[in-house]
Amino acid sequence: MADLRLPKLNKVVVSGRITNDIELKYTPKGTPVVRFSIAVDKSYKDDSGNWQNLASFIDCIAWNKTAEILSNNSHKGSAVIVEGRIDSRTYVDSNNQNRKQTEIIADTIHNLEWKPKTEGEADVNSEPPLPDEVPAPATNATNDDVPF
Repeated sequence: MADLRLPKLNKVVVSGRITNDIELKYTPKGTPVVRFSIAVDKSYKDDSGNWQNLASFIDCIAWNKTAEILSNNSHKGSAVIVEGRIDSRTYVDSNNQNRKQTEIIADTIHNLEWKPKTEGEADVNSEPPLPDEVPAPATNATNDDVPF
């Protein structure tokens, strides 16, 4: 069997709400860090045809400037999009049990809650949010124009 070359790809994008209060901490070397989790909702129909909601809770960690921005602009309940990579690590807890932690290492965090700028306040968001529904641009395309 030939060697299969896989791309080194580890990218994740999730959206949800922050589930805990944001607490900015610093490592002994002074690096800013924030640990937080987000609730990601999933809707599904149960056996009786009724819609149900299920939440997944995903642990995340942000470092450096991303951690500082998150701590200044977000709070428990804030809607965010987290872009980053998945990381797993193992450790031994205080009861001498082996544990495994999987979390998202955040590269970018988009705060989905727009706050209008008030006098004397820093510019938190550079533009207002998009409207709930954006109409698609009108085109004269037909099915013959589609390449597949």
